[in-house]
Order: sequence, then structure tokens, then C-alpha cells
Amino acid sequence: MLQTETDVLTRRGVGVPMRDGVTLLADLFLPAGDDRPRPVLLQRTPYDRTSTNNALAAPGLEPARAIDRGFAVVVQDVRGCFASAGQFRPFEQEGDDGEDTIAWIAAQPWCDGTVVTWGASYVGATQLLAAVRRPPALRAAMPWMTTDDYWDGWTYRGGALAHGFVVRWLLNALANNELTRLRSSDPQLAEALAEALDPLADDQETALRLTPEAFAERVAPLAPYLRDWLAHPARDDWWKATSIRDRSAAIDVPMLHLGGWFDIFLTGTLANYTRLREQAATAQARAGQRLIVGPWTHAARGEAVGELLLGRNAARAALDTTTLQLDFASAVLRGEQPPGPPVRLFTLGVDRWREEQAWPPARMREQRWFLDGGALGPVPPPDGAGRSAFVHDPADPVPTIAGATMQPGDELCLVSGPRDRRAVQARADVLTFTSAPLERATELTGPLRARLWVASEAPDFDVVATLSWVEPDGRALHLSDGIVRASFRDGPAGGAPPLRAGEPVRLELALDATSIVLAPGTRLRLEVAGACAPRFAPHPALRAPTRIELLHDAGHPSHVVLPLA
Repeated sequence: MLQTETDVLTRRGVGVPMRDGVTLLADLFLPAGDDRPRPVLLQRTPYDRTSTNNALAAPGLEPARAIDRGFAVVVQDVRGCFASAGQFRPFEQEGDDGEDTIAWIAAQPWCDGTVVTWGASYVGATQLLAAVRRPPALRAAMPWMTTDDYWDGWTYRGGALAHGFVVRWLLNALANNELTRLRSSDPQLAEALAEALDPLADDQETALRLTPEAFAERVAPLAPYLRDWLAHPARDDWWKATSIRDRSAAIDVPMLHLGGWFDIFLTGTLANYTRLREQAATAQARAGQRLIVGPWTHAARGEAVGELLLGRNAARAALDTTTLQLDFASAVLRGEQPPGPPVRLFTLGVDRWREEQAWPPARMREQRWFLDGGALGPVPPPDGAGRSAFVHDPADPVPTIAGATMQPGDELCLVSGPRDRRAVQARADVLTFTSAPLERATELTGPLRARLWVASEAPDFDVVATLSWVEPDGRALHLSDGIVRASFRDGPAGGAPPLRAGEPVRLELALDATSIVLAPGTRLRLEVAGACAPRFAPHPALRAPTRIELLHDAGHPSHVVLPLA
């Protein structure tokens, strides 16, 4: 940690009143002996405001250095978490409470009337949900590694429940929070709940083997809202009430967005940037959006990711994120455009940072690569019968071994990121399509999609598509994936009609975006399967082995859309 020049006065447990009478507690960091009003940096977190790692290290901003630069800092426990009163209802409370907190800060004698927010993951949600209220004192926000919609990308994806993440989030973060609170207010109940939860926390495989409904019942005393999430499996009005996606035009402040190519919330991070760049309420806000994407997972932001060692410049620490955020906030408060290019990307393969003027880059052009037998390439398939099939067995689903995941067992990042997929690709229930070796260096920078024609004996089922790059030594490293449930083929509202046995249907899968330069001799490989568990809960209606056919002929040209740059 860098030395600071200013003595810091810390006030712990400052009460902040909400409109309904509930008091939330915050810690305040000020320069000792200097009571002049100053701009305030605010973080509202469910992860314990007193945690040096969760509140300070993870979001990458050192309060003492911020005070050296002329800021005050406030870190608050959100409603119902740790020291703050009330009941925690994820997302539902953050608009009102964020608006009230910003107004309270702006009225304090140590604030000059301006506030900038910062933080990652759920703390990004607290920022965005407050920003759509347009509190007058809010001047900028820095939401990192967060999504734009809490149905799509947080709880569900393509209609499938993100079971691994949901279990990890509840067991590792929020169960600890509630047990901490109960140990002081109701020790007997805390002990009883600990006895029920500890086996799940200690044996995470057991937790993952529970059905989502059974898991929800086990954690209901601590997280009753999970029942609501499961009761709304489609993106209905209940989810839309807290979505950022539909409210981008209400936001009127510049934002600094940071994401990772293997982060669970990458798609939402990119969507927040692009949508605000186009739709934010003012020209200053639109021009003031900035995007940084590194080679990281949600939990690993160092120089190694998955099985790749990328060098010290790949680490988030190399960016000096405290200076990065303070420079951004200071420029906005001066009425200037934030420094730096609109977009900075770390490109795999060449392993360096690059500057862009837009996302996706203007030079990107999409090219379809078609499935043909076991091959993958830019030539459309010929006429004739082109079909492949696999049998999805719900008792033995295709396992999660890599990618943009965060689930129990991945505390040491042994699952997420780019990892060798050959063990999965060798399974009988996985179809693979491999390109010829590339003749020249090929860059992929932008969003990826797969359009697959499928048929099944089942009226509804899941399809997972995974793209990997194959090194000359045979390693097949995970690059991008996506999932869709057939009943969600028309969009997140679900409800598409059940399919008739053998009826072909085209499914579109949004895969994770990327930026990579593939060396000559590298091959691309697309996998198609019926599950990716426990990252996604297998389809609950499939209780017996189910045959799924993939069509790839001239009449049903299944393909992947590559972003060539």
C-alpha cells in the first residue's frame, strides 16, 4: 500500500436514516483536522463495511489515498446486512436507500454537495439502482463487474437457473452475514441455523446436488427471497421492476465500467456501457462512459487466469485502480471529460492492452462458420442429410470445468477461466466440430453467437454451446459459451410453445464476448451439449435420458458467428 500524506480521521458506525425510519450504519473517513467540505466517495455494500478485503481491496480503491486527493469516503452496510437494520431484499431496496443515503451525505457539513459511487459485483447494483433515480448530488459512478439485469445474467441465463453461482453467493456471503447478525440478537436461533447450514458450507458438493427448490428451503430462514427468485423463472414484471436494462435513459452521470473476459457478469458490463453510451440522459453522460475489460474471472484478477500465465501487465493491480478511479472522478467533478480512450481491452494471444474508440470495434465484421459433419468452417454445408445426435442423461449431466463461472469449490479459481476441455469433449453426450488449422493470425474481438437447428423427442430441453481454441499440442482451452432453453427461444419472457417430437427449431445462443488473437496453426472447436452442471441447473422436466439431434445441412445451416477484427 502506498504511503499517504494526510492523517485520516475514522468515524465508525455513523447512523444514516432512511425514509421509512430504518437506520443504516456507515464508516466515515475524513482528513484529520480539516473540516472543509469536499466531494464524497460512497460505497454501499452487503459484504461487511469493516472488511478490509471486501470493502476496500476487492473494489480497488484505497480511502487514505482518496483523502490525499481531496475526497471524503463513506462505506455503508446496506439494509439488513451486518450492522444495518431492516431486512435484506436483494435489489428491491437499493433504489430508495441509495437515493436517501446520497441525499443525507450531500447535506452534511463535510460534503460539498457532490457524491461519486464505487464498488464491484452487488455493489455495482447498489450504484446503478440509485443512479436511475437521478439524485441531484450524484455526479459519477464506477460500477465494476456487475450486470444490467438481475434475472438475465445474475439468477438465470437463457432460461436456465445459474445454480452454481446462486448457491455460492448465498452460502459464502449472505449466510455469514445473517449468522453474524443473529449471534448478537438471537444466539440460540443462530446456533440452530448454523447446524443446518454448516454441512452445506463444509460439503459444497452436497449443496450443489440438492435441487434448487430443496436448497431454497434449507436457506429460507436466512434468505427467504430465493423462493421468490424460483417463483419467477421468466423475466416478468417482478424482475423488470429492478432491471437497469429498461432504465438506461434515466441515468445522467458518466460511469467507469470494468469487466473481465471470464467474469460471470461480462455481458451485463458490456451492455451497461454500450447502452449508456447511446441512451444516457445527457450528452455529457453519454460521452463520459468508459469501459475497461481485462483477462479476469470474477474472483481472479492477477497475472494468471485459468491455465494461462499472461504476465504482470495483465493483473488488475498493474492498472493502479485507485489512481484510475480518482482520476476519473476528479475529471468529472471538474466538469471535464474523463481521461483516456472510451475503451481499453486486454487482448489474449498477444497479451497486451489496446485502446479502442467503441465497443465492439468499428473494424469488426461478423462471419458465419458452419457446422458440417465434425468440421467447422466458413463454407456453408451441402445439401443432404446432415444430422448428429447425443443423449442427455439428467443423472449424469455434462460437468462444468471452465469458463465464466463462480460456484462452490472455485474459491481457489480451480474451475473458472480458460481451461483444457478435452475431458468433456471426449464424452459421448458432447458433439464437437473442429476447424482446420488457421493459416494466418486471426483476431476475434466482439460478441459471439451460435445459431443451431435442433430437434428432440422432448417438448422442452436445454442446449449449451461452447467455443474453445485448440493449441498445436492438442489442448482445447475454453473461450466462450452460452445456454438457452427451448421454451425461451423467443426471448426472456419464455412461454414458447412446446415442441413436437422431431420438430426442428432454430435456437440462438448469446455466447460471451472476447478479444483474442489466434496464432497460425490454432484451430477453433465448437461443442454442443445438453447441460453444464452445476453452473446451470439441469432442466427439471427431463428425468430420463433424452435424445437431442443437431441439424447441419443446407436447409438447417447451424453455425457460430465470429467477430473478426
